[in-house]
Amino acid sequence: MRSIHAIIFDMDGLVFDSERIAMRAFIRTAHHFGFQMNELMHLNLTGRVEEDCAAQMQRMYGQDKDVRAWRAYLREQKASIRKAQGGRVGKRPGLLALLSYLHERDIPFALASSSTRQTIDSYLESEYLLHEFTNIVDGSQVERGKPDPEIFLRAATLLGVEPEHALVLEDGLAGITAANAGGFVSGFVYDDLSFAGSVDTGFPILIDLMSVDDVRTAADVSFDTLNDVIGYLEKARSVRQ
Repeated sequence: MRSIHAIIFDMDGLVFDSERIAMRAFIRTAHHFGFQMNELMHLNLTGRVEEDCAAQMQRMYGQDKDVRAWRAYLREQKASIRKAQGGRVGKRPGLLALLSYLHERDIPFALASSSTRQTIDSYLESEYLLHEFTNIVDGSQVERGKPDPEIFLRAATLLGVEPEHALVLEDGLAGITAANAGGFVSGFVYDDLSFAGSVDTGFPILIDLMSVDDVRTAADVSFDTLNDVIGYLEKARSVRQ
């Protein structure tokens, strides 16, 4: 176990319950356009910048599919669902306890998200967390999105910590791959989206997808909730001391 001097948070599905909105919107979109959709497809896409998501969906469904129209409709559905929730996105279980622990132990942390700064601020404001995340790297500040490690490396520089002593918390394949490529300690926190069901008819998924267990195996450490990160950090403190 390496000593941990800082934490880098992903945002969607890790800090916020926004991936539940995304999954529901994806199911609506799949029904509307007639393509198959399931939790693994989402797991393999989440965390990527828009251009990369579109390119990955082209690979998944074929170059002849108008995935940009699908994704435009998807964005409309996300906005509709969020509006129906009063603009809220919800916080992930254990987030507030973990933030409290980080403050208590004086462990610095940052938010590193492929989203725009406008979206990040909107989510933070809706959940009354603007004051918590003062160190932020957004998608506009990098040239290469996840699974490239650039966004995490920028966050580490912002925090003044070497990657090998920073724990990156992620809920998707692209993020775990990026953390590993950058030499960080990668922590996978599974966001179970099976509640939304799947669409099993329509245009098929043409490529093999990584499973949840595959992502768990790729990560240095796996957590059920953000609460579990506290115990891991307590053990890592003994290494640091």
